[in-house]
Amino acid sequence: MANVIKLRKGLDINLKGKAEAKIVVTSASDVYGLVPDAFVGIKPKLVAKEGDVVKAGDALFVDKLHPEVKFVSPVSGKVTAIVRGDRRKILSVQVTADKQQTYADFGKKNVSSLSGEQVKAALLESGLFAFFLQRPYAVTANPTDAPKAVFVSTFSDMPLAADFEVALKGNEADFQTGVDALAKIAKVYLGVKPSASSALTNAKNAEVTVFDGKCPAGNVGVQINHLAPVNKGEVVWTLGAE
Repeated sequence: MANVIKLRKGLDINLKGKAEAKIVVTSASDVYGLVPDAFVGIKPKLVAKEGDVVKAGDALFVDKLHPEVKFVSPVSGKVTAIVRGDRRKILSVQVTADKQQTYADFGKKNVSSLSGEQVKAALLESGLFAFFLQRPYAVTANPTDAPKAVFVSTFSDMPLAADFEVALKGNEADFQTGVDALAKIAKVYLGVKPSASSALTNAKNAEVTVFDGKCPAGNVGVQINHLAPVNKGEVVWTLGAE
């Protein structure tokens, strides 16, 4: 059974309405841009140039300090613009999408047979590592650091926030596979709300904690502070539940 932490301080933010519990498929865009400023703490180095044809999953730029950290194209198509600002700062890399999408193939992995380093290598190769944030400072994670834990908050109590469990429905096995992979890297802490589904409260290979209280109970920094505060010289990684 999950541990329960009751938070007595917080705020009730009284806004009318809530996010509708359904997934909406939006129309596809013709052009997509990858923005280096969305990834805090990196120095982008281009590996794609205007005119290149890329698949979804191909690297557009890397971190200059840690070139193994790739930032990949969300779509297949042609790199049509490198948008620069003052002092030639890279503002975005734009890709005009193909009508029929093609994807880079990174192979299928059996998580149970992988080591922590092999999991990290697979995440780096595919560009998924860029989704990790590192505390302190909430910057893009440094792959050479050894985190003492990985934190995942599965809910947001901000007004009009989307309900993660709507997206989780039908994908419970994939989510558990993700938790299994993270557990190869470090101890996983999973923060859930009191009404969480059994897929979350009974998750394996993670320490599951119910956070019962007002906003900001779903904030991952609050959860870190209650479960495994970051001491001098330590780092933890966080990852969005999605």
